Amino acid sequence: MASVLVIDDDASFRRAICRHLTSLGYDVREAVDGKQGVKEYQAAPADVVLLDMYMPVLDGLETLEQLLRYDPKARVIAMTGGGIYKNVGVLEPAVLLGARAMLFKPISTDELRATIDRALSLAT
Repeated sequence: MASVLVIDDDASFRRAICRHLTSLGYDVREAVDGKQGVKEYQAAPADVVLLDMYMPVLDGLETLEQLLRYDPKARVIAMTGGGIYKNVGVLEPAVLLGARAMLFKPISTDELRATIDRALSLAT
């Protein structure tokens, strides 16, 4: 089964997503912020990265840039519960930078699985 790296500073959300993905058979790893997430990805690239946009240390856009600089073929799905980044919605710039998809929290389990499956089906 595919590997998924979940990068999110919200511990309860991250644990819930990881438990759900594990129950679906994905090989799941997690990181508490962008800096740790980049290190985790560099140590063992994941097939898909679920990336929160609002985090301390490195925000989602900075993390996305570092992941794609390391691996231009990385399949990153940007996630957010809302908010504005420098006066614009944060998911649109993430897609422009190279995120393969975007998800708004709360995320339904069906939507999560379908988005991961679509990201996996995209050519690298």
